[in-house]
Amino acid sequence: MNRGDEGANAPKKQQLTTIYLDEYGVDASYFASKFDFMKEDLERNRLWLSKVSGTGTYKTAVWFIPHFTYAYYGGIYTILRFAEFLTRKYGMRHTFVVQGVSKITKEPDMIKEAFPLLASSRYYPLTNEQSVFSHIPDHDIGFCTAWQTAYPLLKFNRVRKKLYFMQDFEPYFYPAGSISGLAEATYRFGFTAICNTEALKESYEAYGGKAVHFSPAVDRTVFYPADEAEETKDKYRIIFYGRPFGIRNCFELAIEAIKRVKNDLGDQVEIISAGGGWKLRDYGLENIVRNLDRLPYEKTGDLYRSCDVGLALMMTRHTSYIPLELMACGCLVVTNRSRWKNWLLRNRENCLLSEPSVSCLAETIMEGLSDHKLRRTLVQNAYRDIEEKPGWDEEFERVMKEIFND
Repeated sequence: MNRGDEGANAPKKQQLTTIYLDEYGVDASYFASKFDFMKEDLERNRLWLSKVSGTGTYKTAVWFIPHFTYAYYGGIYTILRFAEFLTRKYGMRHTFVVQGVSKITKEPDMIKEAFPLLASSRYYPLTNEQSVFSHIPDHDIGFCTAWQTAYPLLKFNRVRKKLYFMQDFEPYFYPAGSISGLAEATYRFGFTAICNTEALKESYEAYGGKAVHFSPAVDRTVFYPADEAEETKDKYRIIFYGRPFGIRNCFELAIEAIKRVKNDLGDQVEIISAGGGWKLRDYGLENIVRNLDRLPYEKTGDLYRSCDVGLALMMTRHTSYIPLELMACGCLVVTNRSRWKNWLLRNRENCLLSEPSVSCLAETIMEGLSDHKLRRTLVQNAYRDIEEKPGWDEEFERVMKEIFND
């Protein structure tokens, strides 16, 4: 780019930067005003946790959860799966306190559809302005499930045990600043954490807290390989996790890489996006990508089985469920390098890892498509790794034994 081109583009760049900073400032001001605590809150929480008895049986649990619109999303689905396990295994009864809503509307129906055993659960709304919980009964266990929900749990001293159901390193969801600081502060509240992967357990313990971890599993009634893989195809198929609103999924890197792959292969490749609704023309992807938006949960396995390569990028410390599901379906995983993924993903053994640059990603995808022998070997290794992993119930049972014996 010459200096003239740079000058011509400068106003647009400045405009985008200003919009972004304005949006961040609005969000940061809101979070700063709504998520607050005093030294007294920390001390009350500490004293409560030090004196309350953790012995005896646990029959009730209160879950502070964010507002959600779809029960089958990875994070909320795992929360509900865990709650359903506690009911099925231990007869536990649940209360869901939904943060950010003034009244409960569709949440009970969505939860009942996903996990019928939770149909008798109780529900309470919790607007971010509320700090008094007198309307919520005492419970044996209190769970927070995202950094915002740790704030009400900090002040809810009517449980015998406080647990942090941690599914990602959430300070990385934001630039270093006010919001990331508020998120990071919750790791020092003194709750025992149940972490989704050993990498997150390591992250939480770095703040001095106690933690146990589970390794995520896959639903093998949905995610399983095709009966017979084709050795050669007239047209390759790529699936990529496309969420422009999910900053940690590197949408910008992904679309530039797949543009190059499409430019090289033309009609030899079909590229499909799933994971969110957005317009192709906004990103110059007409005639390059077919966007399926958000698929019904039970249909995702069919899509993955039909694809040769799955591109799923993640820049936080959680691996994401997508690679596991792709591996279970016999689709080659391409993702970014990260030491936090080493518990599952091994480059050129069960996947292909790439540096996070457009050229490296495009080259890695092309290798995965063109080297049939390599792809077949990696897919077979990946499926074997998934088959050898414990199931959800085994992982949850191990976690609860550690929690109950704490």
